[in-house]
Amino acid sequence: MHPLPGLTNGFLVLHQSGVIWRVQKSGDGETRTVFADLSSEVFCQRGPNGLLDLAFHPDCRRNRRYFLKHQVFEGGTVATVIVERRLSADLRSDAGTPGRRLIRIDSVAEDHSGGCLQFGPDGFLYFAMGDTGPHHDPNGHAQNQGLLLGKMLRIDVDHEEPPRAYAIPKDNPFRDTPGVPPEIWASGFRNPWRFSFDPATGNLWMADVGQDRVEEVALVKRGENHGWNVYEGFEPFSNQYRKAGRAFTPPVFAYGRKYGNSITGGHVYRGARGSSFDGVYLCGDFTSRRIFGLKLQGGVLKTVRQIGTVPQGLVSFARDEAGNLYVVGFEGTVYRIDFGPARFDGAVAE
Repeated sequence: MHPLPGLTNGFLVLHQSGVIWRVQKSGDGETRTVFADLSSEVFCQRGPNGLLDLAFHPDCRRNRRYFLKHQVFEGGTVATVIVERRLSADLRSDAGTPGRRLIRIDSVAEDHSGGCLQFGPDGFLYFAMGDTGPHHDPNGHAQNQGLLLGKMLRIDVDHEEPPRAYAIPKDNPFRDTPGVPPEIWASGFRNPWRFSFDPATGNLWMADVGQDRVEEVALVKRGENHGWNVYEGFEPFSNQYRKAGRAFTPPVFAYGRKYGNSITGGHVYRGARGSSFDGVYLCGDFTSRRIFGLKLQGGVLKTVRQIGTVPQGLVSFARDEAGNLYVVGFEGTVYRIDFGPARFDGAVAE
């Protein structure tokens, strides 16, 4: 779910099938209309395929550009694509004109394609790719620096460097490294399911779905390698693709199967001024439906608390333009988190 720029209490809610709904909230309830139906273009058959995310260009109120990440099935292969589309002149629906494909990344086992794309505070488009499977990443995709799989990618959609439909930012860490795709910003991920930028600090927070033992949250920086499948969380996983001299960045936080088995990344709360939740990163677990709050001090994890649960499978978080946070339930309900009566040092948010 994303707020629609320029529309008070207006949101876009994405469905896996390729349908995007525009929801307008009011004191009397809500109205719902179809923003776009792209189901004929989106591959959605089973598992974590389909329409994965949407990002508005930072200047979309003027240029009407927005971007989608979704799967296609072409030539007998499932692939992930990033597509540029246009808003209508009144910014209330898709313009209905054909999209422009920027990039296609083939999958191996139809799994682990990641689930997010966002514009960073630098104006560049970031999107995460998982290893695409199979389980355990037996082919070593995430550690293969010659592939886009298992990576955080960063591109400039305001310029082109033919034959690419985009440009490579000049400070991308591997722009001039032979044999390494210049789109790569960071590597070593299994299935990054939602990432976000802290609007106050610019920090990039990512949740990466684990394999057998743990789920993890990372702060991702330029050129880092986050370890999969040499590491799962803080724990060694396999030496098959370990290379001498390669350094790995540990996560900020990881939890075991006692607390859940499919992490969903969220946002840093920057809503109500003076709230004890200011600066707290919220994430949760799809299966256990727990919501966790993490707070750093000096860049190091200081506090972790379970602050509540959600009635449905926790598939995504959302943040509106005022900084309010929402939880998207897999069964179709969206919940707003009320921080008002709560304190991060003890009480439970609802």
